[in-house]
Amino acid sequence: MKKIFKIVGIIAIVAVIGFSFACSGGGGDDNSGTPGGNTPGGTSNMTWTAIDTSTIFNKFSGEITYKVSIFAIAYGNDKFIAGGSWGKMATSTDGTTWTDVANSTLPNNLNSPIFVTYGNGKFVAGGPNGKMATSTDGVTWTAVTNSAFGGSPINAIAYGNGKFVAGGTGGKMATSTDGTTWTAVDTGTVFDYTSGANTYKASISAIAYANGKFVAVGNGGKMATSTDGTTWTTVADSTFGTSGISAIAYGNGKFVAGGYGGNKMATSIDGETWTAVTNSAFGGSTINAIAYGNGRFVAGGGSGKIATSTDGETWTTVADSTFGTTQINAITFGNRNFVAVGSDGKMAWSTGEIN
Repeated sequence: MKKIFKIVGIIAIVAVIGFSFACSGGGGDDNSGTPGGNTPGGTSNMTWTAIDTSTIFNKFSGEITYKVSIFAIAYGNDKFIAGGSWGKMATSTDGTTWTDVANSTLPNNLNSPIFVTYGNGKFVAGGPNGKMATSTDGVTWTAVTNSAFGGSPINAIAYGNGKFVAGGTGGKMATSTDGTTWTAVDTGTVFDYTSGANTYKASISAIAYANGKFVAVGNGGKMATSTDGTTWTTVADSTFGTSGISAIAYGNGKFVAGGYGGNKMATSIDGETWTAVTNSAFGGSTINAIAYGNGRFVAGGGSGKIATSTDGETWTTVADSTFGTTQINAITFGNRNFVAVGSDGKMAWSTGEIN
């Protein structure tokens, strides 16, 4: 009998999920309904159901089967796509029953988280070593010849205004209209931040698009906005100080961003002027993912925590995310359901309704 082990918290890049895919972050289809209420500062009875991943996201090595971590999830063309380490991908039409992708064409090694998004009729995935791939159905993938990232990791991909925008380590960015041919973006000093006597290039961890504007976030508390994905302007005050920002989403007329330091969260109508959230309900846990759908925001992060909000400002902790203390890395909304993914191959789904 093969032994089964889990890979736990594999690399520090977990803290810079997009997603967003990214996503991270985005909410996929809205399919909004009218959710019930919740108790501010209390516990929400939003119901989550664990997904059986026994046959997917497995990495075989001799007589041992490892459960890989899942870093990203996206929805488009009536299909969910999830991406993890070891170049692993899986697809689902309903978000609950999943099938492994035979070949993602992306690097097959431990430190190889995949980030994925959907737009213009195709999925686009990126990961370590600047590698990218595209697919129209999520099953058959074609490697991108040149992502314009060189060998730098890609941490986030978003679609809007007729183009894909990707961001990664060292403030690197690139754009593409078709997901195949990419053009490098010169971000200049937009993503520079100072720590002590040194200046660093912030790594971009998540990107969102709404109302004619891209908003990119990263470590060092950096944020920047762009209308075309090519010319970027630094946000004067993200309210995060020098704390890293790891997630961003748009819904209900506003952007919501979250990151390190547990309670670090902020909202903005235009992506430029931000207001800090007093209590994100995450305590000391990092916020890795935010999605919007069915009339509410849902955020997930460290220690298996999930919280919900209808306005992005007042948050309520979910009583049981089904993740236990396992980190949640990404959330999306599609086919009228939220789907959350995390370390150890864990997944769960919810309608987002409050019972």
